Amino acid sequence: MSEKKKILIVDDDQDYGEALKIVLSSNGYHVNHVLNVRDGRTAVEQDKPALIILDVMMDKHTDGFDFCHNLKTDEKYKNIPVLMVTAVTGKTGFKFSPETDGEYLQADDYVAKPVASSDLLLRVRKLIG
Repeated sequence: MSEKKKILIVDDDQDYGEALKIVLSSNGYHVNHVLNVRDGRTAVEQDKPALIILDVMMDKHTDGFDFCHNLKTDEKYKNIPVLMVTAVTGKTGFKFSPETDGEYLQADDYVAKPVASSDLLLRVRKLIG
């Protein structure tokens, strides 16, 4: 039997993060949810997840962008796929896309909150199988 792939959720919304965790866990993934980028960095260093699902606006409005940039410029972690799941567009009006904002938004995929379970799973499978 193969080992479950690890997914790290970094989202300061406890309820939303736990809802994502339930969906992913029930579909065969091992999921850890942390509430801030500091704990996210610790979890990445300790567990080296197969995928990170990352919110943008947490303690600071740029936490997710900064965290993603730090990972993608770190040789040890740059190959970990990052899926941004965020309400930043709805709250700020700014639209982001990895295709058009790749220098700043270095995530491998991006989806607006709330995301349907089927869409979330499709994106996760596309990134890590």
